[in-house]
Amino acid sequence: MSDRFEDLTHLVYEASLDNSLWPELISELAEEVHRARDSRYLESPEAMEAETRGLENLSRHFRRAFSISERMVGLQEREAYLSSVLNSFAFGVALLNEEGQVVMANRALYDVLPMPALQGQDMQVFLPKSGEDRPLPHCAREANRTGIALEFKSREDGAVDLMVLPKEEAARIGFPAIAASVVISSGQQSHMGAAHIAKRHGLTRREAEVLGHVAQARELRDIGWRMGVSYESVRTYLKRVYEKTGTKSRAELSGVLAKSPLMAVRGNDGAEHTRFQVRNRITLRDGRQHEYFCLGPKAGAPVLVFDALSGVTIDVIGYPQRCFDVLEQIGVRLICPCRPGSFWSDPSDMTSLRDFAGDVRELMNHLQISKAAVLSVSFGSGSALAVTHELQDRITKVVLSSACYPFYRHENWRELDQFYHMSAILGRHWPGMLRQIIPFLVRSILQNKERYFDRYCKRSRSADDIRILSCPVIRRRTAEMLALRTASGMEGMVEENLLNAQGWDFDPSDIHTPVEVFQGPDDNVAPIQGAELLAQHLQDAQLTVLSGKGHYHHIENWPWLAARAAGKDMAPDSLRYDIPAF
Repeated sequence: MSDRFEDLTHLVYEASLDNSLWPELISELAEEVHRARDSRYLESPEAMEAETRGLENLSRHFRRAFSISERMVGLQEREAYLSSVLNSFAFGVALLNEEGQVVMANRALYDVLPMPALQGQDMQVFLPKSGEDRPLPHCAREANRTGIALEFKSREDGAVDLMVLPKEEAARIGFPAIAASVVISSGQQSHMGAAHIAKRHGLTRREAEVLGHVAQARELRDIGWRMGVSYESVRTYLKRVYEKTGTKSRAELSGVLAKSPLMAVRGNDGAEHTRFQVRNRITLRDGRQHEYFCLGPKAGAPVLVFDALSGVTIDVIGYPQRCFDVLEQIGVRLICPCRPGSFWSDPSDMTSLRDFAGDVRELMNHLQISKAAVLSVSFGSGSALAVTHELQDRITKVVLSSACYPFYRHENWRELDQFYHMSAILGRHWPGMLRQIIPFLVRSILQNKERYFDRYCKRSRSADDIRILSCPVIRRRTAEMLALRTASGMEGMVEENLLNAQGWDFDPSDIHTPVEVFQGPDDNVAPIQGAELLAQHLQDAQLTVLSGKGHYHHIENWPWLAARAAGKDMAPDSLRYDIPAF
């Protein structure tokens, strides 16, 4: 027994250093809980006492390992935040270390310079002033030695204008201290930034024109030729620009341009999102903020969506136009209430899944909806049925996809996915451990999404799940939606998981609202036997087995599922959502 706990303790510390090992750790913990509850392994009081001591020791090691993991994850997340900020800029940015090597570069710079060139140790650049070729590290050291910015062109693409800023200039602009020097490019949006600065500082037409050329990192003589004025005239205009903008050099002026709000917008990213007011908030009677997503024709039949714990299956945030076109076709207005502590909904002290019904009632009143249908996916079935139980006079129909039922116990739980292990084994019998594990499992998915999905696909029995979860867009958007869901903290997700795992505190047989359950026979997260048991316990339920499907079929099948919830007689697979190919 001591050897077993010793191996498990080693795995705990390994997982704190390599968060891709969390699935294995969860499986091992489930095995330990199963062993502790099996009387065959505890035939004597001594064996039981030893098992108790082993679990207590393991808990102490968990706390220590979590502390290590917290510190490491904090460092990783700070780097991720910095990368996110840099990627919001329209202009290219690269942070260099003391040796002049690229530490971090944003997407805008990779758009104009090949990645091998940026990562190469001897990237050659061309200096227009001297007409010489020099390695980028040499230029960075020279800029730091003289304190003067150097303009150059990449030998990879002579049309790209760049500038290396010395450390002092970079720090003055506001770049982080890790940058010994900074490379910036003009970017495609430089004219927008220049126009914003010109308006803000009251530049004349000629001064604004000079600023626009400076934003493109052009030489003064070249600017004079383009403007049809002399070199001295350009110098005069530029001097006035310095005075009005409070700068003293082209490097400082480039910094002002870099910090322009318009320059901080990458191309047209997100332009599609602004066409729809998808994310909305209301203030509840108790003062809490409640977020909800809403999309679809105003005259469409209202359908409340209770999503899976990982995010929103119907990606109305990422692809509103695509989703709107489908919702308009089926005549559905989709409303997704964000459960307490998720997205930007304030947390609430919940002792039951039924507690969420009050928030949903207030939301329906706010939207002036007297009655609505319900669609849920995966672990959202608990909240969906709990709300339906409390609001039966306002819910017309419920559709459950890949429904999870906590009262079902699978005969061979080892063949199922880690989420079943978490809910049915750890959550049921060791809730304190589940509370600690969830935040780290979420982070492991966010930081190692490819490895997480590869592991799931390797264990899955469903060819359909493997096909869907191998899609790069699904992998990317699942991680992004999980990050959005936990942006204000993970406590809401933790509490809902625990409430689900401990078993519902309402009787499904009390629900008289019609319920349809659609389940795949190859589902290894919520096995079909659980859906069969749930359908038996509901008062008015019909189970439809979707041949060849697994757990994640609703990613493509949500259109006809939503239509059926709205009371439309649409056959399974009659209308599918085309996953974007980019």
